Amino acid sequence: MASPVFHGLAGAGLAYAMAGDGSLPLFSWARKNLGLLAAAAGLACLPDADYLPGLWRGALNAVHQQATHSLAWAGAMAAGLWLAGRAWRPTQFVGRALGYILLLATSHLAIDLVTADGSAPYGIPLWAPLSDVRVQAPVALLPAWDKATLSELWSGNNARPLAIELGAGLAFAAGCIWAKRGWTRRKAAL
Repeated sequence: MASPVFHGLAGAGLAYAMAGDGSLPLFSWARKNLGLLAAAAGLACLPDADYLPGLWRGALNAVHQQATHSLAWAGAMAAGLWLAGRAWRPTQFVGRALGYILLLATSHLAIDLVTADGSAPYGIPLWAPLSDVRVQAPVALLPAWDKATLSELWSGNNARPLAIELGAGLAFAAGCIWAKRGWTRRKAAL
């Protein structure tokens, strides 16, 4: 499955596409909204919180790709965060914010679907708890990582997947920026 590198860059790119101000210079907007970009990157990585029990056990994949990689969990997590946000800042967490949070959570699932899976259980339980069937794209667009243990995670074998994810993540984020800039520069049709 993909690393936080790609998930985080995708989340930050989506945050800019959804909430960025295309009329401001890019780096000025990013500097003013660093917290938003960091929160979006974190939310896009949140389904991988299931690595934490594996860290305690010494086997990273012990409970990875379980319930946190389902649409039901993404929906429940998005609703919970949105409700907490509504209680904290009601004027900022309007209805659109729920859609943003849900998009960030499901972006993680979409990325993991197209990433090679090198260890069992293969695929993600997208439809859990309604079905035990695991889903994986027929073609992997991103390579698998060697990550059974923490020491294996830092091995040289992962230099290639890291480079590919970094390049793909930067390209995705750049595409989001380019798309947002294009949307905000268009003139009215009439």
